[in-house]
Amino acid sequence: PLAIDRSPYRQRLADAGIKGGWNYALDHAWLFEHIDQYLGAAPTKFPVIFDVGCGNSMLHPFLEKELNVGIIGIDRIDGLCPHTQRTDIMDFCVDFLEFAETYPRTADIVFWLSSIEHNDIENQKRCVEASMKVLKPGGLFLATFGYAPETKWFEPSEQLNLSSEDAEWVMGAKWSSKPAFESTVAEYRLDLMDLDSRHQQRYGTSEYEFVVAATSLIGDTVH
Repeated sequence: PLAIDRSPYRQRLADAGIKGGWNYALDHAWLFEHIDQYLGAAPTKFPVIFDVGCGNSMLHPFLEKELNVGIIGIDRIDGLCPHTQRTDIMDFCVDFLEFAETYPRTADIVFWLSSIEHNDIENQKRCVEASMKVLKPGGLFLATFGYAPETKWFEPSEQLNLSSEDAEWVMGAKWSSKPAFESTVAEYRLDLMDLDSRHQQRYGTSEYEFVVAATSLIGDTVH
């Protein structure tokens, strides 16, 4: 949170009024920065970008306008966001695992904004593998997800939070910088970006079951 709070990407999102779930200030700024920097160095003029589990994301249309790109929204019919709220940004209503078999090596970027966590651990791994399947050589995979001391289903958000070890198994790569759970929680409690107050409002407790972690993959490299 301390690093994100000082990020110019976070400020641009705040100036645009982009909000979302209680923790999305972190997800949004991290994804925005990584997508922008990748596109700045990419040779392609018209990148193909998949937003998987798009829901009714505020980030999706913001990125399209801010970065002057088109983004393909993908979600499943039984997603957590009501179907009627997804029609503006959802281009494909399909199981992504099936989608990946049909459209291999088509995407420059695949990102999951706290959506991959709504699967069990085996399907999270399958989703990562499917994402790598649809990427072009040198393409970028990004995912934000719930991180906890131990892998455990968290019913209030209907998500499976991953331990450090299980996150490595799911992503198929080692951490380059392993998150420290307790010190990250301490930063949340500083209430930067209203994280702590929004957490308490969302869950009715000051105890943290998870924090946000993120992974980027290009081929078999994790950052």
